[in-house]
Amino acid sequence: MANYIEKICKLSGVVWKQYNSLQKCTCDECKKLIPKKVYAPKKFNSNLKLKSLNPIPKVSKKRKIENAKYSVLRIEFLNKPENRICFIDGCNKPSTTIEHRVGRWGKNYLDTTTWAGCCLEHNLELENNSELSKKYQLSKIHGGKKI
Repeated sequence: MANYIEKICKLSGVVWKQYNSLQKCTCDECKKLIPKKVYAPKKFNSNLKLKSLNPIPKVSKKRKIENAKYSVLRIEFLNKPENRICFIDGCNKPSTTIEHRVGRWGKNYLDTTTWAGCCLEHNLELENNSELSKKYQLSKIHGGKKI
């Protein structure tokens, strides 16, 4: 039993098979009659403010103010004589970065009592080496040495 109906095109007389009721003839004569869709470019309304045009800021307003204070405090801290050399035992390199021994969250970000002058190499090593971190960084919970 066939699952199609044989039909004859009214324009060209070609026999074609219709498999469902929505199917149309696809002979060359019928293709010429079907208008091609022309897509017009979308118009952009400049009055609309789209979310993609206003991205989320990378730094919050509060953090911008803190960063301005931090950069001043950082320079003052690194210029003090006791902070000019890296605080790691046996390292005599000049300190160029600040190690936040209790972390940078909350009020600790601007609290100079938890800062330590550090060279860049040791600062990166403290981030990646957990054993060195346990030795030199302080606990975030009680502020003392890590166990």
